Amino acid sequence: MQESVMISVILPVYNVEDYLRECLDSLINQDYQNFEVIAVNDGSTDHSLSILKEYESKFSNFILVNQENKGLSEARNAGIPYVTGKYIYFLDSDDYILPNTFSNLCQLAEENNLDLIKFDAAPFSEIPEKTNLTDFRSSDILNKDTLYTRETFAKSIIKKFMPPVWLYFIKSSIIKENNLTFKKGILHEDELFTIQLLEHCNRIMYDPNTYFQRRYRPNSIMTSSLNSNKKSFDSIIEIIKIFNDLQKSLDKNSDYYKLVENRKNALYTTLYFYKIDNKRPRIPKNLPAKLDFVTLMRQIKRVYFYKNI
Repeated sequence: MQESVMISVILPVYNVEDYLRECLDSLINQDYQNFEVIAVNDGSTDHSLSILKEYESKFSNFILVNQENKGLSEARNAGIPYVTGKYIYFLDSDDYILPNTFSNLCQLAEENNLDLIKFDAAPFSEIPEKTNLTDFRSSDILNKDTLYTRETFAKSIIKKFMPPVWLYFIKSSIIKENNLTFKKGILHEDELFTIQLLEHCNRIMYDPNTYFQRRYRPNSIMTSSLNSNKKSFDSIIEIIKIFNDLQKSLDKNSDYYKLVENRKNALYTTLYFYKIDNKRPRIPKNLPAKLDFVTLMRQIKRVYFYKNI
């Protein structure tokens, strides 16, 4: 009898021919091999599709999905219906993971019946002038070997929330049973998705290993000047409104409610630092959020000292 797949890797791919082989090799080199790869080619115009076909035979479980270019959210969403694994991992195709990633995470999840694992990442830059890299470590706010509930986890991460979905190892049933998907047509989709995911997780642990190797590369969406991007500005406004609607169903005294409020205010604060076509865009009146002082100070430092939004 064939062993059931334990992990489903959803891999959105769009014009990453220079990095895709390194990413796929990091999967081939995993010391735990009971996983499937669901690669979604999101209308690539370079040689990414050819590389995926080249690697298809190197995996025992490999599903290739082709679609016209729809963006990251819809590429990830396209992979979810194919998931058969007990756990889901969303991997970005221009980054890669360490060889012991799946063995360690799967063991920790199985031994503790976990809904979610947060782990760390090691950033590296291929942009010479980009030296102010994001700190993806959570060891200052989370403890290894501690079982968190939604509430205790929310309280712990409120001052240093990390939205990137590639920092989380997720039980598939959490996504499927709650019909969770990435919001179509927006940027900053992880800001929204990860908060929505946390609402349904009650057994959470932290692994301090830097399994994910985060590449900062030229011409990627997240290393471009998002503060001059109208879609980025509009996306933040939409996320704030969704968070406000979410809060209406929550207990105002809960730590999860406070986390949503914190993220809503932090995102709102960043709106004041946008400059589109050399003009400050108009922030809608009565937007249900307020300035967050910590975020305000951080943004001022980035703009005037690091020059790196």
